[in-house]
Amino acid sequence: MITAIIELIKSGFAFFQKKEQGKSEISAQTNHDQNQITLEETRQGFTWRQCLGYVLAFIIAWNYIIVPVLDYFGIVIFSLPLGQIFQVLILLLGGS
Repeated sequence: MITAIIELIKSGFAFFQKKEQGKSEISAQTNHDQNQITLEETRQGFTWRQCLGYVLAFIIAWNYIIVPVLDYFGIVIFSLPLGQIFQVLILLLGGS
């Protein structure tokens, strides 16, 4: 009776260990695929990610450098909302 319970517990642990190994293998494969995509984009030269990065950098420079300097000299120009800009920038840099 006790051996049956021990075997049942062992099979339960084995099931959960296999499930965890499957998740880690899928995660490793996804990371490998993403790295391959990044390498291919790097080989192509100027990509859409680089273009988006330059545009976002210009928008941030616009709000934090150009607008205050022109405002100092009395020239009032619009500034862009940065909430969504920073969200896109975080996604571009690989955050979530």
